[in-house]
Amino acid sequence: MLDLRVTLYEPTITVNASGQATKGWSSAGTFYAERIVNENGGSESMPYDQMVSAGMYLWRLRYPNTVKPNWKLEYNSEDYDIISVLPEGRRRYIIIKSRLRDNGTR
Repeated sequence: MLDLRVTLYEPTITVNASGQATKGWSSAGTFYAERIVNENGGSESMPYDQMVSAGMYLWRLRYPNTVKPNWKLEYNSEDYDIISVLPEGRRRYIIIKSRLRDNGTR
């Protein structure tokens, strides 16, 4: 059941006054989605002496053919990194595999 509202963001590159490229995010729209429970999705690591926990989540959305793995998904004021996008059911839906990190890093 697609009952959750999520917002998809695509990366944008802009050039500042000193000529340096800066990465930003532009909204690609708000969509209805379903979060699929993944019981075994998660990891912990300690890069640079900082504990980082990452949860893996699967999302089902209606098939928009423009979503790419370098985009972000936002739900409930939390940002998820999109890892992969796979079609499901004769391109009726897509399955998005995403990662949520608990320490607020982006």
